[in-house]
Amino acid sequence: MPGNPRFTWARASAKPVIGSGDAAGQAAELNAVAHGSREYMPWRGFVLAWHLARLVSVALGATTVALTYLSARALSDERRTTKDEIAQTSFVLRPLSCVPLLAAALVAFNPQFLFISALVTNDALLVTLSAALLWLLVRQRTTDDGRRTTGASVTYAIAIGLVLGLALITKQSAIILAPVAMLAVLEQSWLAARNRPADERNIIGSVLISLSTFAATTLLVSGWWYARNWRLYGDLFGLAAFQAEFITQSFDATSPAAWVAALAQLHGSFWARFGWMNVAPPSWVLWAFALVELGALVGWLRYLVERRKTNDEGRHFRLWRCWPLVALPLLAFGWVVSFALTSGLVAWQGRLLFPALPALAIWLAWGLAAWQNRKPRTENRTWSKILGTLILGSWFLSVFWLPFGVIRPAYSLHTLPETVALERLGTQVYGRFGLASDPGAELRGWQLSGPARPGDTPELVLIWHALGRQNRNWTVFVHLVDAQEQIVAEDNRPPQDDAFPMLQWVAGDWVEDRHPLALPANLAPGEYHIRVGLFFPRTERRAGVYSKRGTLRGDYLDIGTLTVGS
Repeated sequence: MPGNPRFTWARASAKPVIGSGDAAGQAAELNAVAHGSREYMPWRGFVLAWHLARLVSVALGATTVALTYLSARALSDERRTTKDEIAQTSFVLRPLSCVPLLAAALVAFNPQFLFISALVTNDALLVTLSAALLWLLVRQRTTDDGRRTTGASVTYAIAIGLVLGLALITKQSAIILAPVAMLAVLEQSWLAARNRPADERNIIGSVLISLSTFAATTLLVSGWWYARNWRLYGDLFGLAAFQAEFITQSFDATSPAAWVAALAQLHGSFWARFGWMNVAPPSWVLWAFALVELGALVGWLRYLVERRKTNDEGRHFRLWRCWPLVALPLLAFGWVVSFALTSGLVAWQGRLLFPALPALAIWLAWGLAAWQNRKPRTENRTWSKILGTLILGSWFLSVFWLPFGVIRPAYSLHTLPETVALERLGTQVYGRFGLASDPGAELRGWQLSGPARPGDTPELVLIWHALGRQNRNWTVFVHLVDAQEQIVAEDNRPPQDDAFPMLQWVAGDWVEDRHPLALPANLAPGEYHIRVGLFFPRTERRAGVYSKRGTLRGDYLDIGTLTVGS
């Protein structure tokens, strides 16, 4: 998949910006790589394998949604509230039965999460492993204390170490999971030791056994990778090699304006800024998600106020038991900041917060659910349900619209499917253009459209077929010559006016290429020959034209004639 020399980050908007380097002065594109004819269905070869690999990410995304639901349900089951308790107080945070489903929906209908879950990327696997770790943490925390034993704590340490080890060889940002995992193992081993009879209690020994088991499991799974990094790069993370290859604009941590811009970018890309941060949705989409966040925040404030009024701790959900839900977002944000200080503005990407996505979704779900934590019957209950349904329904509809209204239009395809190209051949010709040692590209057909009278501009449509990777960005010349071999009209421009340079062509690409021919106003009526060729602007060297048998036919191809009327 050839890289696109015009690709450039466009963080401020989805509009193309000015490129740099070889593409200086030309409009930048959002495609980081070239997308060719082989990407049309039916898929074959590595393109088919790529789509099958994307299905793995889809499965991982679905698993993340399920694990978020299970984590929220485990927390919701910790404090069950009876109908009698509800009747005795005006406000109880019970996390409602709708919280697990709502938390799962907040993950499943996060547009950026959907985008990540449709790519071949290690982000999808890391989020799933992070969700699995969170589920193990909250599931164990909500287990009855009487079930905690030394054996169970060792098994728990192995499970936590296995998940953490897999995460650490998935992506380096998984290091934020390490302190959470270690603290969870430490807590569970201490509780298991405390649960034993006094004469058998050995807290220090129990803790050391669990922590050793946890560390050994983690190292067995992931230690070899970091040993490899140390041997190859001289440090555990290959940081120097990364910085040498990937340098972006530095982040000024002393500037308040830089922080505001960075946090705005982080927030927007957490929800719906796609690609390499260069495909932005309409502003109203981000405002819609901001309203959801505001609703959750106000819900939490209402809960805290009512909790203080009732002053009945026994009836409320024990928030102190949710420390993993607090630790994960804080650690994820700390990673983003450290990454920004190390690598620059590239770090402010919402997907880097996704290891904390299930935790954040649960917090949002609880805040939204708090709006329903009043007495069961209120005068406006029906209207509040209708309003909530309309808001959430509009949100879900916008999520379904984004792939087709924002993402798909941003990534233009400059090639044709083979079947369509063959239907558009028009007058068939053959000439293989390129150097003797290169496969080059074939000219397979052409058509003329528009009137052909003096002063008119008929359009010549060429159909090219790439036989392999091209060795340079050729320019197409189209000459209209008279009987005396004089050029009476011409058009010289790269294929598709340089929208799809030939260096991006790969074997199998079918390219439709249009060239206007401005006929002089004083051109005499008659027949004129149409000649097509390729040349390299820097050297003016022309490509050779070869027959199907490989015989050199010259440096241009005479494809037919144009009859100019009076």
